Amino acid sequence: MNMKINYKYLFMAGVLTAGMTACVDDNDWGTDSSYNRLFGAQDIQVSAMATTAEVTFDRLSSVDYYILELSTDSLYQEDYHQGSRIDTVRESPYILEGLTGETTYFLRMKAFSNNGTPPSLWSYFEDGDRRSFETDGEQIFNSVASADLTESTVRLTWLADAEVTHIDVYASEEAFDAGEPALQTYQITADDRAASACTISGLESQTEYWFVIYNGTTKRGEIGATTTPPMPDADLKISLEEGVTLIDQVLIDDLAAQAQAAAGGASSYSLTLGIPGGAAMEVHGVDEETGEATGLAIPEGMSVTFFALPGERPVLSFQKSLEIGGTHGYIRFEGVTIVDDGCQYLVNESNGAAIGDFTLTNCMIDNMNRSIVRLQASDAVTFNAITIDNCVVTNIGSGGYAVFRVDNAAYTIGAINVTNSTFSNVGHNFIQAGKCALSEVNFNGVTFYNAPNNASRYLVDANGNSTNVNVENTLFGLTPGRGIRTDGTVTVVNSFKTTDGVFSSNDFDVDVTSPEATSAEVFTDPENGDFTLLLDELNGIGDPRWFTE
Repeated sequence: MNMKINYKYLFMAGVLTAGMTACVDDNDWGTDSSYNRLFGAQDIQVSAMATTAEVTFDRLSSVDYYILELSTDSLYQEDYHQGSRIDTVRESPYILEGLTGETTYFLRMKAFSNNGTPPSLWSYFEDGDRRSFETDGEQIFNSVASADLTESTVRLTWLADAEVTHIDVYASEEAFDAGEPALQTYQITADDRAASACTISGLESQTEYWFVIYNGTTKRGEIGATTTPPMPDADLKISLEEGVTLIDQVLIDDLAAQAQAAAGGASSYSLTLGIPGGAAMEVHGVDEETGEATGLAIPEGMSVTFFALPGERPVLSFQKSLEIGGTHGYIRFEGVTIVDDGCQYLVNESNGAAIGDFTLTNCMIDNMNRSIVRLQASDAVTFNAITIDNCVVTNIGSGGYAVFRVDNAAYTIGAINVTNSTFSNVGHNFIQAGKCALSEVNFNGVTFYNAPNNASRYLVDANGNSTNVNVENTLFGLTPGRGIRTDGTVTVVNSFKTTDGVFSSNDFDVDVTSPEATSAEVFTDPENGDFTLLLDELNGIGDPRWFTE
């Protein structure tokens, strides 16, 4: 087949193609010949953030620069609007800085040339049927650290050198969004601005608040924070400073003197000592002659609470046992991890004592070699109660002593209470109270596993005593040990044993007998300390932290 090529038309097509390419590169279309003016900026796009926006457009090479007008008004008139921002733009993209958060802006551009060609008409940014864009909400607040919180104050910090005037405080983010009135307005001072920080006071404990910071009427950030639970009341409430790593006798004696002074010199006085979240604290005295660690002695007449402040659980390491001889209304630990750093016993008291209550609340103990409380005094020792609540204790008693060893006729204890707690891998008796005048033992909401883990040891050994033992909502897992030995009454309500949780002697009946299941079938991973329940029908029995509903 013959084919004829018409070179005339090929030549014309080439001329047209070359001409079309040149109009983009050389700006043959850079002017509007009908009106003898430049073409305006095309395809204006805006990507907005809180205080900046990126403007992109198709820039024509015949244009030397563009005038960009930015306003919170609608730019309805031909001339520049009063109060508008005018920028000279030479490149795309162009960054607009210094914008205000959550603000609607209107933007237009006009092209100019240095060769005398008249400028273009205005080209407007358009987003669908809107000629405006809105910046994001600004956030100049820094995050609120646990150290910034107390039971009645919140310390707020923000970006350095930010222009700010006041902070409104709301009951919640929802209250702010709903337009409810602020609970209070804090006027930011010159000192606050210099520090880029202020402290909001007069707040309720353990309460969520929403804070909004302004520069005049312009919102510049918002953040929520929750005040801490109240520190237990005392004659003196004081928190250790960040960076303190030792509670020694000098410190505790000094605080005792302050507490007693605050109590008007009374012989009975109290201290709440706040331990910063995440702190690693040694607790011991120091022998003045040898420099070696000694037991920290609680001063006579003082009641004390060692209280964990918000944040990661602080750690108290004991090289020597706590000395509690004398008279004390209470001795309490709340929210801490207690570490045996050589002490073997948390308390190993050899002197007479009269104590209202000794309490561990929300504490963790792992690898305590011997006892939480061991009494070895020949003098009288009395406790109204020893209480363990909301605690997890693992691997205790391998050194051959009971968790609570109080077996002497000189001792009088109103009750030993264990509630909402877990004890696993107990190497000796849990309670050893022969001869001691122990009125009652109360277990409620407790998970026991391998407690005791020794075939010759007891859960409760009150041999020869009329100690009453009350068991409620308690789950007994694997144990080769013995049960409850007492001349008193054993009462069991809503409690369960696994099929491998039967005591070898001094056993007792439970009233929940179904389902029949081993510890491995009841707990998720008991050997590694995970006692989350696998059987829904057992929810409500044992330590509540392991419930699944």
